Amino acid sequence: MRTALEALAASLRERASSSNHRLTLVLSGSPSWTLSAATAVVSMQAGSQIAWLTERQPPAQGVRLPLSGGYKLLGSELDLLVYDAHSGFDPDSFAAALGAIRGGGLLLLLTPDLESWPQLPDAQAARIAVHPFTADQVTGRFLRRLAHALSRAEGVCLLSETDPAPQLPTFEPPSSPPIAEPEGDCRTRDQAQAVAAILETARGRARRPLVLTSDRGRGKSSALGIAAARLLAAGQGTILVTAPRRSAVDPLFGHAARLLPLAQVHPNRIRHRDARLQYLPPDELCHDPRNADLLLVDEAAGIPAPLLEQLLRNHSRIVFATTVQGYEGTGRGFELRFRRTLDRLTPLWREMRMETPIRWEPGDPLERLTAKALLLSASPAAEDQVSGARLHTCCFRRLDRDDLAQDEAILSQLFGLLVLAHYQTRPMDLRHLLDGPNVQVYALLYEDQVAAISLVAVEGGFAPDLIREIFEGRRRPRGHLLPQTLSAHAGIREAPALHCARVIRIAVHPAVQGRGLGRSLLDGILEDARAQGLDLAGSSFGATPDLLGFWEHCGFPAVHIGTSRNAASGANAAVVLHPLSPAGDSLQKLALERLGKRLPALLAEPLRDLEPEIATCLLRNVPQITWSPGPEERQELAAFAFAQRTYEAVLPLLVDLVRARIGPALCAGRLDGSERDLLICKLLQHRGCTDTARLLGLTGHAQVLRLLRGAVGKLIADCKPASGKAPSWPTRLRKAPALYPPA
Repeated sequence: MRTALEALAASLRERASSSNHRLTLVLSGSPSWTLSAATAVVSMQAGSQIAWLTERQPPAQGVRLPLSGGYKLLGSELDLLVYDAHSGFDPDSFAAALGAIRGGGLLLLLTPDLESWPQLPDAQAARIAVHPFTADQVTGRFLRRLAHALSRAEGVCLLSETDPAPQLPTFEPPSSPPIAEPEGDCRTRDQAQAVAAILETARGRARRPLVLTSDRGRGKSSALGIAAARLLAAGQGTILVTAPRRSAVDPLFGHAARLLPLAQVHPNRIRHRDARLQYLPPDELCHDPRNADLLLVDEAAGIPAPLLEQLLRNHSRIVFATTVQGYEGTGRGFELRFRRTLDRLTPLWREMRMETPIRWEPGDPLERLTAKALLLSASPAAEDQVSGARLHTCCFRRLDRDDLAQDEAILSQLFGLLVLAHYQTRPMDLRHLLDGPNVQVYALLYEDQVAAISLVAVEGGFAPDLIREIFEGRRRPRGHLLPQTLSAHAGIREAPALHCARVIRIAVHPAVQGRGLGRSLLDGILEDARAQGLDLAGSSFGATPDLLGFWEHCGFPAVHIGTSRNAASGANAAVVLHPLSPAGDSLQKLALERLGKRLPALLAEPLRDLEPEIATCLLRNVPQITWSPGPEERQELAAFAFAQRTYEAVLPLLVDLVRARIGPALCAGRLDGSERDLLICKLLQHRGCTDTARLLGLTGHAQVLRLLRGAVGKLIADCKPASGKAPSWPTRLRKAPALYPPA
């Protein structure tokens, strides 16, 4: 067998090399047989760059990484990658690692027997096995679909322990001849044009950002590094780089360092004479803006939209680069949603797409296999297919996931819609969608096309002992985000006892947004959740004014806000709830009451930097605080609002007034945006005058004080004393002492 296997591998390498494509050899069988076969193939690859992704110790040459180590191969080039699926299948790491295989290389995929693989335990299933399910109880829909794709894909050779007589794979030759490589540092004409566009952005007119997009393997990050090196060599002052994580810019820094051999190279910085290239995390760059001649944003799709917008506002010369297809983030969602921001803020922005692969020829079989198996190319229905979707023309349905796994058209539309709507959709999300033991999939269908989609997780229902341990912070059972957040962070001890429907994702096709389909989909989910006997429906997400407004409009007020910003979203996590039972109604009211009591203290310290618009969404729904000013207090407040009593002299009363009256005033629409934000910034968050003026675009202390007096005047207009009778607040102070009645 060894001689035949070596001949097979040699023939595969010859075919791959002749076409500059990448081919796949699947070795399916027992763990020991597949490891032995892989070792035989690897042993004949003298001088090749080889990597193993496995939890076992391979008895052959090559770099060994754990199964999750695919990300560490970013920027490297391999002739052979061995992926050991006997250790489990991690879709994210798998997708990340494949980009390292260059044209002419091979993927060795070690699997159990393909027919039995979906029924076998998979170690990676533990990542989606929420309590009380174990990895063994996770279904194999994802693996069954993957095995089916492997058995039918071009460029894949299947060698089984029970049937060691494979046929060599067939695949179409390149559809076009290779494109000649330009001279210099760039490897394709696409890459050279991208470098030129980056240089033009750095040296041309301001406020004309460049958006650079590509599929994986097109040399996008390399182009950024080459352009940065040229700018540093020319003495361009400061170039800043940001990305969702530091490792994402390793190729960029590597190319820049290679082209600047005399530069001083540090982990996050390259200095060449007086010019420098420096990496900073996106949240740090937003909250502490730095001056720069150019900002490079790599893998922009993985950075939350609010941070991207802030970067766009802060920097006059900026390049956004993102992978349209791949694990780094959802480039299609970025293209669709961020385009509106660019049109609004910088209408002269430019776009360039890199098409030509760097490491392999067009039509690469492994690229096509990966795109199909992991739905990297999934797209929603065409606009004309759903344009007629209305509330009365759509059908609400909870989808059967066994049927869904076999319906490629609907699955692709569904996943493609999630990709468009959510920046950080990854291949593992497809496995979670198909196999998550507590996941339910809902859709609005229009003529068998997906118009809207939602993923829902059923959570909660814990036993008393576990409820206590969750509240005390000693246990965090996997999954069950909603009840555990309400218990561990909002302080509602009994929340995990209730059964909740948590909306993980919800998306409406862009062509039919604004027609009420999102709310209609939620209404259907609520009805189905009640029929299942659940107590609450809710969601948790990075808070933005638009999202909070949508959920509030659908009857889901915010009942909790996290005190720190999430590293991935750059936003504070909010929890919204809708009751489905009497127990759920009581818990929602308790959560709102607790939030109302906690907000003043939270806004004064851990949430001092929370956006006023988000604080407004929270304050609108919490119960009103009872506060009855006495005669002396009414005199002081009137003297501040309608005369010249100093801010410092009446500050404690102003705080009490705002805490008690801002909620009702917001609900009544009595305050305009500037007045609302000023009251929150100054009297709830206790920001300094300079910071407040800068945030609200005011000229300084005098304008802040003048606007504050007017806002306070509106709040005291209907503030009742202890007697319950409306007071005669003066609208204009005169010398008449009657305006100041004695206590």
